[in-house]
Amino acid sequence: TSIIIVLVAYLIIQIVRALEHARRLKQSELKRSVFEREMEIGRQIQSGFFPETLPDISGWEISAFFRPTRQVSGDFYDAFPIDGGRLHGLVMADVCDKGVGAALFMALTRSLLRAFALQNLNYNDLETYSVGHELKQAIRSTNDYIAETHGRANMFATLFIGILDPHSGRLTYINCGHEPPIVRSNSDKPLFLRPTGPALGMFPTVEFQTEEILLHKDDLLLAFTDGVTDAQNDADDLFSNQKVVDCLTEGPRSSEDLVEFIVQKVDEHVAAANQFDDITLMAVRRIT
Repeated sequence: TSIIIVLVAYLIIQIVRALEHARRLKQSELKRSVFEREMEIGRQIQSGFFPETLPDISGWEISAFFRPTRQVSGDFYDAFPIDGGRLHGLVMADVCDKGVGAALFMALTRSLLRAFALQNLNYNDLETYSVGHELKQAIRSTNDYIAETHGRANMFATLFIGILDPHSGRLTYINCGHEPPIVRSNSDKPLFLRPTGPALGMFPTVEFQTEEILLHKDDLLLAFTDGVTDAQNDADDLFSNQKVVDCLTEGPRSSEDLVEFIVQKVDEHVAAANQFDDITLMAVRRIT
């Protein structure tokens, strides 16, 4: 009888443990389900900050690619008309860190930058108007607001913004500590558009310098985040800037085909390894 009592007690204990485990598992699954649902909502909201379509500019091609490592990302690109299409803004950026915090900071930076650019870069017939001066003002306003209002978050974004005049081919740009975009030209070796100021949001009241280049027929501008150059394979070898240059030299002429070609080469390089970082590219080519 005592053996039976011990066995029954043991079985009861096991049943109680199993029920408790099932209860905790259910709670964990419920939490995971809620978390995944919230992340999916975040992904849907964040996708609204990317352009639904890229501008259709006569005489130009624009193509882009974006693949995050998680449901939400700190990378972003943008392309938008300014002053009725007289100018176009081209943006490539990468927020420090990953996940929800980076995604929120990305949304803030993108919204501020586009708002200030649209506000400052509308031509107003004033003699003092210049694209470079107004672009500086837009970047300064964005940087100072982030640094002064959200400095305690210790977040920043590397960012390249170019203001394209489609008629002349003139590109006025500021590079805020970002991976240098590369210009492919028929007549010269690849040109790197190196940083002209620090990352956005690090320090208030800093100076950003503008630079200008002229894009001729068949010239192509490639902007990207370090998820491309830092893509690693199982041996921890990086894809590297040199491989991007090789892709520009050997790859297709059209912007869309080139972007697809680079992504294919990155995937071949990474092979079975996990994607380390968000991968974002944008190519802009003058065709006339």
